[in-house]
Amino acid sequence: MSDFSAAIRKLEFDKVVQRITRLAHTDPGKALCQSLVPSSSTSDIKRELSRVSEMKTLVIAEGSLPLDGVKNIAPHLKKCSVENQYLTPIELLEISAVLHSSREVQGFLGKRKTLYPLLAEFLGGLVTDKIVEFNIGQAVEEGGRLRDTASKDLRMIRSDMISLAAELRKRLSSILRQVAEQEYTQDDIITTRDGRFVIPVKTEFKQRVPGFIHSNSASGATVFIEPAETLDLNNALRELQFSEQREIERILRDLTAQVRELREPLEKAVSTLAALDLLNAKARYSIEVLGNAPQLSEKPLLRVKEARHPLLLQRHAREEVVPLNLDLGSNDVHTLLITGPNAGGKSVTLTAVGLLSLCVQAGIHIPASPDSEFFVFDRVFVDIGDNQSLENDLSTFSSHLVNMGDILSNADRKSLVLIDEIGAGTDPAEGGALAAAVLQRLTERKALTIATTHHGALKAFAHETPGFANGSMEFDPDSLAPTYHFRFGVPGSSYALELAQRMGFDPSLLDDARGWLGEEKTRVESLIVTLEKEIQEYRGKMRLLANDRDHLELLVRGYEEKMADVRREVRDIKRQAAEEVKDLVRTAQATIENAIKNIRESSASSASIRAAKEDMRRVHQSTLVEGVNTHRQQPDLKVGDFVTLHGSTEVGEIIALKKSDATVLWKSGTLKTPVRELEKASRRSPPTGPKTGNFDQTRELRNELDLRGLTGDEAVVQVHRFLDDAYAAGLHRVDLIHGKGTGALRKKIGEFLSGYPHIKVFRLGDWNEGGSGVTVVELAGD
Repeated sequence: MSDFSAAIRKLEFDKVVQRITRLAHTDPGKALCQSLVPSSSTSDIKRELSRVSEMKTLVIAEGSLPLDGVKNIAPHLKKCSVENQYLTPIELLEISAVLHSSREVQGFLGKRKTLYPLLAEFLGGLVTDKIVEFNIGQAVEEGGRLRDTASKDLRMIRSDMISLAAELRKRLSSILRQVAEQEYTQDDIITTRDGRFVIPVKTEFKQRVPGFIHSNSASGATVFIEPAETLDLNNALRELQFSEQREIERILRDLTAQVRELREPLEKAVSTLAALDLLNAKARYSIEVLGNAPQLSEKPLLRVKEARHPLLLQRHAREEVVPLNLDLGSNDVHTLLITGPNAGGKSVTLTAVGLLSLCVQAGIHIPASPDSEFFVFDRVFVDIGDNQSLENDLSTFSSHLVNMGDILSNADRKSLVLIDEIGAGTDPAEGGALAAAVLQRLTERKALTIATTHHGALKAFAHETPGFANGSMEFDPDSLAPTYHFRFGVPGSSYALELAQRMGFDPSLLDDARGWLGEEKTRVESLIVTLEKEIQEYRGKMRLLANDRDHLELLVRGYEEKMADVRREVRDIKRQAAEEVKDLVRTAQATIENAIKNIRESSASSASIRAAKEDMRRVHQSTLVEGVNTHRQQPDLKVGDFVTLHGSTEVGEIIALKKSDATVLWKSGTLKTPVRELEKASRRSPPTGPKTGNFDQTRELRNELDLRGLTGDEAVVQVHRFLDDAYAAGLHRVDLIHGKGTGALRKKIGEFLSGYPHIKVFRLGDWNEGGSGVTVVELAGD
């Protein structure tokens, strides 16, 4: 296994581990978190990241696994394997808690195998033994005391102890009163010494109270005496206490034997629960930092997108931490040289890349885009000084040399090398030359390398040498403040003279300093500063262009939505027109049927019927044309108005109105028609009474009508027609089934029946007739 210990220490990986450990629920889980280290197995890392993603989904959807109460029972299991050793009640309770959690988790995941298939793989490591769990729960109370019901003998012993203790206290109370009356006692209390009941007596009167002296008080003023007359009772109580202890030991040995049979499954279950708790802690950490599982690359490269330093997220709000975007290893670039001013973020960028790599290889989600891509390194070399961290700087040139010697001896194409302030701490010319040679050698080995420096010569070297790339931390030249944005491909200036000028240094002194730098060096630094300004101006224009693009996209989306609305409106108009055509067809059909009925009632011949039907067919066609090409104005009508159909003289009465449709009662029945096809009539046609001869005997008529599911107006129409037919058929009783519900339908029907002329009486049904869900109607005779 690869050794990442130096990188773990220098990059402060332990702080991430500590945070994850605090998110674990169980003692074994916390211990497993603390042993967390990076791996160099791509398959293991990929599987672990997938498991964390699945656990994250579970935690978000369902809260968490039932892991509370799991303790480290490894010492207990080792103890129970030793001959003549038995577990304490507390130890048994902790083992019972593990059995309970194992059973709960097994049931939880067992029901969700298809949802969480990777987590379901842990089911085989869990154990369920309800008998042992039940036996421990029945024998041991939550505080660790054995229950009286743990055994029959224990219950009897404790019962005898209670009775005997009560008798002993009663005897001692009597003795204590006698002694107190003679003022021999220090306090009027009964206490115990060595498990035996005693009374306190003043030392000077100890010879006056016959009995056995057990001890003295700390001051020596009191002695504790067991009266002679209670000696037998105390002996008996003490014997019961010994019997109780022997019975408790027997019960504990029996429970220990049961646990001993489960030792191996329990050890496996604890390991499984710890592994699940580790995944749970990693998932909760991922939620906390808005983490993701990055892609794992088979080729040595780093593609970091929208990443944030994990340690900075522990100290700052997310919006305060500037995201990092970096691409290394693609396009044959293996070495990145980062330059820029002090406190500009170079070291933070360096350590962020290293720490994110360690987290990924430890199976931890990182605060970065899921499109980020990381290679699995065999070694991670870090040179940021001797015991250096983000908080302090103890590096020396000698420690740099030791670290670089180790790097040069061991780094290869599967290594990540991070060097902070390379070539610093010695003569700048020699340090720069040594740094160039080291970086050149690492680049030849194709080790992915990131180095920071202030050496100006290295900027030109990185620009001219294949396999190298410059990078810098953005710096605002106007405010001379860092922005902490990383820029790839552009070297940075140290801004030393600019900062000195800002701090109020003498301008002539700064001119002298520029003279010492030399014209070429000054010109290069000036070009870098100018380039910095132009880049920031370009970035500002890019932001404006992005805003304009977003605005244009918003307008396009709005246009597309409006076009979609227009298309929907056209479809609705076409559909409405089709419905209107259907209504016209139904109206014309009704007119035809009405005409045929009238012809039949006037005893016309078959030939005249065919002629009339042909005439009505032509009317039907013309009506369709008129309905498609013209739009009549909808008349102002209400329920109770008398109306006629367009093209007809028969007068009907509106009995229901619903939106643009009306239900009209005609002499021959009811008809639902569009309101626009009606005209208001000034009078009603002569009513026609119910005649048996007009009733259609070919239609079967039942004595009940089911109205459930209809609206009030629809039901009234149905009832009206049904009662007309029933009365014409000579029925004396009918049942209207409207159901119980809210009573609204029953009320509507009742209001209609109150005004219907051919009813003798109506009532709600009896219990055997349907109760309040049925209205029974008795019709009047002729």
